[in-house]
Amino acid sequence: MAAVVTTVTNAMTYLNALYELDSTAPVSGEEDFTVWLNLFNVAVNIWENEEGILWKDLFVKLSSAATGDKTTGAADVSYTLPSDFRFPASAYVWLGSNTNKVPFKVIDMKDLQLYENNSDNWCYFTETTLEFNPNIASGIQAGETISYNYYKYASALTTGTDTFEMSDPMFAVYYALSELKKEEGDTSALSIATQKLEGMKTKNSMPTWMQGASPDQDTVTGFGV
Repeated sequence: MAAVVTTVTNAMTYLNALYELDSTAPVSGEEDFTVWLNLFNVAVNIWENEEGILWKDLFVKLSSAATGDKTTGAADVSYTLPSDFRFPASAYVWLGSNTNKVPFKVIDMKDLQLYENNSDNWCYFTETTLEFNPNIASGIQAGETISYNYYKYASALTTGTDTFEMSDPMFAVYYALSELKKEEGDTSALSIATQKLEGMKTKNSMPTWMQGASPDQDTVTGFGV
């Protein structure tokens, strides 16, 4: 069974086998480790910013974020977003837990003036904060769980134990190999890296098994007719 690449250490080992043709991969503190790690991060940046693609791997829940406010303060209407927050991926923000959650509709900042005298449950996102309707501040209790989904920035790789967020880290391995072999005029690794990126794009656009591309498409009813 082929080795599975998930961490930087795995990727270093695989890249070393392909490039140096030996079993001794560079370790943290060595020049090759630093150079190869930088190449992996360039690959991450290319993957993250692929034109026209929103990667499923980068949609996350607030509860999984390392930073950002996750609970309310009494009468507090302003909360810090996670440091990797890129844009919201929720039509509603929820306060509370289990089946006692209360929904707050997410509105666009450009529409704020339409809601100045409004006392409904709504909120909006700025670049750094989540803001709730200030007219209902007195109704916000302390200790309520804040829930929403968002699209994040890809995480930079820094140590051997860091895990790739992309579904196929071999893209990063072959991209790094292509850069190392560039001066030799060898483009075979670049061709494989391109194939890996295209494969991830295909996987990213595929619907969930037994479901159509749209929520209204029924792929089961009438099957075989």
